[in-house]
Amino acid sequence: MKKKVWKFGKCLLLSLVMAAAVSMAAKTEVKAGTSFATADTITVGQRVENDFTSGNNASKYYKFTTDSRKSYFGVNFGNDNSCWKNIKIYTGNSSSYSKVLDESRSRSGNSSYVIKLDPNHTYYIECGCDDYNTSGKSNFTITQIPDDYGDVLPSGKVISLGQTVEGKIEVAGKDECDTFRFTTSGYNSFYEMSISTTAADTKTEVYIYDGPDESYSYRDISAYSGNTRTKVERLEKNHTYYVKIVGGYWDRATAYKFRVKEIRDDAGDDFSNATTIKNKALNNKTLQVSSDVDFFKFKTAKSQTMYQFYFKNKSQNSMYVTIYSNDDIASAISSVKDMYVGSASTKTIWLNLKKNRTYYIKVTGGDNCSYGVQMKDLKSYVKTTAPASFKAKGYSGWFSRYATLSWNNKAVNGKYEIYRSTNPKTGFKRIKTVKCTGTGTYSYTDYSVKKKHTYYYKIRYCVTENKKVCTAKWSKVKKVKIK
Repeated sequence: MKKKVWKFGKCLLLSLVMAAAVSMAAKTEVKAGTSFATADTITVGQRVENDFTSGNNASKYYKFTTDSRKSYFGVNFGNDNSCWKNIKIYTGNSSSYSKVLDESRSRSGNSSYVIKLDPNHTYYIECGCDDYNTSGKSNFTITQIPDDYGDVLPSGKVISLGQTVEGKIEVAGKDECDTFRFTTSGYNSFYEMSISTTAADTKTEVYIYDGPDESYSYRDISAYSGNTRTKVERLEKNHTYYVKIVGGYWDRATAYKFRVKEIRDDAGDDFSNATTIKNKALNNKTLQVSSDVDFFKFKTAKSQTMYQFYFKNKSQNSMYVTIYSNDDIASAISSVKDMYVGSASTKTIWLNLKKNRTYYIKVTGGDNCSYGVQMKDLKSYVKTTAPASFKAKGYSGWFSRYATLSWNNKAVNGKYEIYRSTNPKTGFKRIKTVKCTGTGTYSYTDYSVKKKHTYYYKIRYCVTENKKVCTAKWSKVKKVKIK
């Protein structure tokens, strides 16, 4: 039992000794050198105090070595009284080397500085007191501020399309920048380039160069005070662009988010690559930027000449439409040349076109103008058209009796056929044909009815084109009782 207690006590004593040793090592004081040759080694982040006693105001010397990271360094320099104190940092081990810092403080308090130092390099520090025969103390701490991204355009970090990269301009007013590069796809696309700051009272600027140095042309974006700014442009296919991000507003460092997003153009840009549209198909597209132009093409049938065109502007921006009878701008159809379609509105037109011929449609408008385009030949239109708001009502008096029919006409040509029967399902015969002379409400009065009879009516729209009759859907059957 005693042996076990002795072993336990021995282990405890050893632990206490080791802890004391670690504690003493942590509190080891820096012994300032009296010259560059005797400079004491310090570490980054270590607080160093200098005591200048009366009559012994010789300079104090230290040295430290940076690590392999590309970094800025913050220097906090303090003075405990009103005697002048100074701090100087040299690139080598004598005063003949250049200085990266040479600052003095005349009163008590602290001053902060930011300097850029080379990786894997030893720097020498000289601290002095400018007022001789005066006592006082000074202190300094050097802290590392690692740079998160490189600052050379050709070797900027590669980012992928759609990737959001977050970074910091660690210091302001020191030519700090972050560089990136990205490569566009092989598609004829627009690219949304956005920059965001993540705090108030800051500013971030982005320069996107066409080549690997600043002699190339560029586009720029700036974001302020926690906001996001975006620019959308068409960029060259399969091309590498170089990005330089700088920041600082009122000498404040800033954090940011940057992204390049591809927006593939959803329609062709000219006659040669116009997007083909088919009969009855609704084509929903978007003009990504105000400079975007969308072209479509369609071919008329061998037996159809009348076509309906439907344009729907889904955005709050303006939209303009031109239809060409050939693949050149001189062939624009005068009635549909830069035809205006207002924001959040639709427009429908009918055109009498030549058979078996290719026509082109051009759509222009404002940024992010979303829209729909549809083309229908007359036969397709008629087949899906039923008379709207069809009503029937009977009247019987002492001297007359009749049935009144009414409906809403939206067609621009053709006619309506009116059928009647005394049976709701069979026996219908045509009693009248009413020609379309324009859109609006149409009516017909049937005077050939008899008292105390019940009649059933239905109507349909039809068009004759190229000597062929094309009929639409029947309306619902309406019942009329003559008293």
